[in-house]
Amino acid sequence: MKTTRMKWGYLAMGAVVLIWSTFALSIRAAGNTSLTPGDVALLRFGVPSLLLIPVIPKTIRIMRRQPWYWTVLIAIGGGFPFLMLVQLGGAATSAALVGTIPPGTIPVFITIFGAVLGTHFATARWSGIACIAAGVVVAMQGSGAAHLAGVGLLLTAGALWSLYVLAVSKTSYRPLDIVVLLAVPSSVMSGVFIETGLLHTTLFTGGAVLSEMLTYAVLQGVVIGIISTLLYSFAITNLGASRAALMGSVSPVLTTLGAIPLLGETPALGTVVCLVLVSAGVLTANLWGTAVPLTHTRSRLGARLRVKNAIV
Repeated sequence: MKTTRMKWGYLAMGAVVLIWSTFALSIRAAGNTSLTPGDVALLRFGVPSLLLIPVIPKTIRIMRRQPWYWTVLIAIGGGFPFLMLVQLGGAATSAALVGTIPPGTIPVFITIFGAVLGTHFATARWSGIACIAAGVVVAMQGSGAAHLAGVGLLLTAGALWSLYVLAVSKTSYRPLDIVVLLAVPSSVMSGVFIETGLLHTTLFTGGAVLSEMLTYAVLQGVVIGIISTLLYSFAITNLGASRAALMGSVSPVLTTLGAIPLLGETPALGTVVCLVLVSAGVLTANLWGTAVPLTHTRSRLGARLRVKNAIV
């Protein structure tokens, strides 16, 4: 039974890795389509909102039993603000960095947040964090101001997503509830930004190409918005965070390789070095850098952090 569950867990995580790579590639490729960042946001969050309307009432009931601040962090950390930072950062950098920096820096921010809350980590954890930080520094070297700003936006996106991961670990929402909390508030935020003119759209002006609109509705709205969340939860349950992290570290590599034929992006030497350092740091931090709790309370916090600190 356990072997069967692990087999399905590996299959689920393999699908998640492909989806993560697809996310990074599609975000970078959006700049070459008729869709604007506002359009991508509407499709990313609007489609799940519509498909999961029957789930919303139960999510609201569960939400009333959860601390409001964790719920807000879930909506902000993984929703509209995160997506916009990734889109803006990706437009100024490359698909390889989109697929490397936001997910790769999650262990850094999770460790910082955990340390502030009183969790002590093994030395190997900090070695992995230093390796990831070195990779980000390398990515910033020898580039123009726009590229540097793009890396900063991707780094900020990683910080937001880490808050989202921490908030999820502090609540008892179901995977579908998480999708609702990401989709519905972000749909509203997207609509407000478009209505006020802060974001532009071609979806309602006839400027969007139908095939591109349908493609992003399926990729961003259904595959990334719903399926990846469910599969990742299943993989974590059946494999544990360490095995999931081991497979998840392949995602930046697939993104970098995929960007060569699909987007015509040949990674610079600095990008390759960044990819290697970040991937090595993620593996070190997740596989050998377990928490070292000093009290029972910290032990429970450390356990939660270990479960949630894999790449997301």
